[in-house]
Amino acid sequence: MAAYIIVKSDTSLVNKIEFDNWYQKEHLIEASHDFGAVGAKRGWIKDSNCHVAIYKFENIVVAEQALQSKNLKALIKKFDHRWDKKVKRTRELIEINQDL
Repeated sequence: MAAYIIVKSDTSLVNKIEFDNWYQKEHLIEASHDFGAVGAKRGWIKDSNCHVAIYKFENIVVAEQALQSKNLKALIKKFDHRWDKKVKRTRELIEINQDL
């Protein structure tokens, strides 16, 4: 079954429009490719400064490998540099057990 990495970003300390444009034009594509994801989507939690990106993987093993990869470490470094460490993030790993 598929697995997902969900990244939540608190953009309270940065320009939300600038962040949205950057994520759309650069980061989602780059991160999806570097993670080896089979799909990606993103959006905002309504009426908040919380951005959510969802990366889809073939299975939990591949998703776990992405979380431990050198590529992720490089993406984190680049992200933190771009946003001057002002965007705090959490990452959650979800394994799907049922899909209707």
